[in-house]
Amino acid sequence: MAVLMMLELPGATIEQYEQTNEILGIAGDDDAPDGLISHAVGPTDDGILIVDVWESPEALERFLESVGPAMAETGAPAAEPRVLPVHNHFEGAGETSGVLMIAEIDDLGTDTYDEMLASMPEHADPSSHPATQHTAAVSESGGVVVVDIWGSPEEFGDYAQSSIAPAGEAAGMAPFEPRFVPVHNHMKASG
Repeated sequence: MAVLMMLELPGATIEQYEQTNEILGIAGDDDAPDGLISHAVGPTDDGILIVDVWESPEALERFLESVGPAMAETGAPAAEPRVLPVHNHFEGAGETSGVLMIAEIDDLGTDTYDEMLASMPEHADPSSHPATQHTAAVSESGGVVVVDIWGSPEEFGDYAQSSIAPAGEAAGMAPFEPRFVPVHNHMKASG
C-alpha cells in the first residue's frame, strides 16, 4: 500500500536539504531511492516541508534509516513524519512544479471524494488533469488530505472554481482553505 509522507521541519533550511541530498548521493530523478514514487520540498515561513509518496511503509522506513544520520550531519532538526495511506495518486498534464497545494478536508471521506471525482471529466483520464501531480490520502480522522503540485496558486484557483467547487457542492463538501508552499525541488522515480 502506497503512503504519503509529510515532514514539517521548523528551523531547517533549503541549504541543509541540499547538503543532505549530496550526502545521500541524490542529484535527480535517476538517483531516487528504492520505493520512492515522488518527492517535493519547499520553504515554509519557519523551515521546510517535504512531501513524498512511497510504494510502501517499509520502503519509507528503509529510507528514513539513512536520511536521519545524513540530516543530523548537516545540523537539520529531527522531526517525526506524518504518514498516511494513499487513496489515489496520479501524474497529471501539468508541466510546471510551482507550488504544493495542501488541503486538509476533515469532513470529506473517501466515498464522497470518489463521488466528486466521478463527476469531474478530467479525472476519467488523469493524464489530462491540469495539475502536475495529485495525491489523496486518508487522514488520521478519516478525512482526506489532498496534496497537489500546480504551476501556481492561480492555476489551482481557476480549477477549483470551475471543477472542484461544483463537484464539492453537489457532494455536500464544505469549503476548504488550501495551503500553498513554493516548490524548490520535485523529483519522480525514473523507473
